[in-house]
Amino acid sequence: DLADAIHTFTCERISKTNWDPKTETYVEVKENYSGRGVLFGSYSQYEIQTLGVLATDKKATVLQNEVTMTPKIEDEWLTALGSFRVINIQQDPANTIWKCQLRKV
Repeated sequence: DLADAIHTFTCERISKTNWDPKTETYVEVKENYSGRGVLFGSYSQYEIQTLGVLATDKKATVLQNEVTMTPKIEDEWLTALGSFRVINIQQDPANTIWKCQLRKV
């Protein structure tokens, strides 16, 4: 059943901006987003052996209109199977899908 393949995730991205040299601190900005998609696909032997993908990495395919913000590399997604860091992101030519490489944190 396709419904079993769809999973949700949330992310709290913390960005550091506006370096203050006097206090040696940044201003932290928290942004939250969420989405859903096919999160736990596997990579092929070719991808693992030649592209440096870890055998334990997962492939996420998400429709852009199902995600409330653009994902970035280093984002941490909280899912039903635990936390995963976004290692790589690719966008399809039609700009409708993101394929994200996820690594267990």
